[in-house]
Amino acid sequence: MASSTFRVRIRIPRRVILGSQQLSRDDFFEALWNRFSGLGLLGVHEGTLLSEEAAEKGLETESWTVDAGEAPRERDWVEGQTEALAELYFDSQTHAEEASGQLRAETNLEIGPIEEQLPEDWDAQWKASFLSSPSGIDVPPFWKIVPPWLERSDGAETRILRINPGAGFGTGTHETTQLCLEALAESWPRVLEKQRSPRVLDFGSGSGILSIAAAILGARVDGVEIDPLAIDNALDNAKLNGVEDRVVFSKDLSAAQGHYPVVIANILKPVLLEFAEALVSRLDSAGVLILSGLIEADVSPVSARYGSLLGGRKPQVRALGEWRSLVWNRS
Repeated sequence: MASSTFRVRIRIPRRVILGSQQLSRDDFFEALWNRFSGLGLLGVHEGTLLSEEAAEKGLETESWTVDAGEAPRERDWVEGQTEALAELYFDSQTHAEEASGQLRAETNLEIGPIEEQLPEDWDAQWKASFLSSPSGIDVPPFWKIVPPWLERSDGAETRILRINPGAGFGTGTHETTQLCLEALAESWPRVLEKQRSPRVLDFGSGSGILSIAAAILGARVDGVEIDPLAIDNALDNAKLNGVEDRVVFSKDLSAAQGHYPVVIANILKPVLLEFAEALVSRLDSAGVLILSGLIEADVSPVSARYGSLLGGRKPQVRALGEWRSLVWNRS
């Protein structure tokens, strides 16, 4: 089992005095690595500012924002803060104490106490999330989401989705995913009236759960996801469900060509608005459009934007908890 790490929290202004040097915050972080990498420094967390907090401080226009490693530089909200709360992680208490002592002697920074961080088994924690429903998660009208270690042999009408844990990629427990699964299942008979093996576009595919669900129903699916780690997770999940030959995952929407009887996008408002024309242009003339990742305040602007591209049609609005989905049936 992994050993403990030892955390030291430091409040860091925009300019830092280190000995005889005056450094920017970024240069100070680099100096920490240069000085302490041989003294057991394992990691530096440079601070966090949630999108809701950034919106409150006037650094972001949207309180709900999709974070990604490829986000533009202006999304570095921490950089805009007068003071950042950073965390240094060391391999031993002795190393943490020595580094803390040096920093106290050479800077005027506020340095917190040393805190032991016990190792955590994230996979075990994810598994534990299913214990409240040991047989899996039921999603109407016929889905059951189960982890790969749980054997299930339900009735012929049940559709089993096996999803492996993956940080932030979607395991089916979130309301937005369940709203999409419900809408997909209820729309499917109408889709099959027109095509026996329809194409589905899953934009923002994450863990691949919606792509896999469509493939289980008989579709050929193009999933689009900018995060390569999420794509790796999705490919593993597709193999778990035996549909790897029916789904293709790409990083760019340009890889999805032609028209689709079903287009699904389970992602947040700013991205849905940005890609509205691109998604509607790929929807078949009699297709089904399923959007989710929305809260109540998002429904009106997203409905208006897509409705204007769909001939003024109004969507069916579904709700689960605080989350909403929009469904357009063009047939």
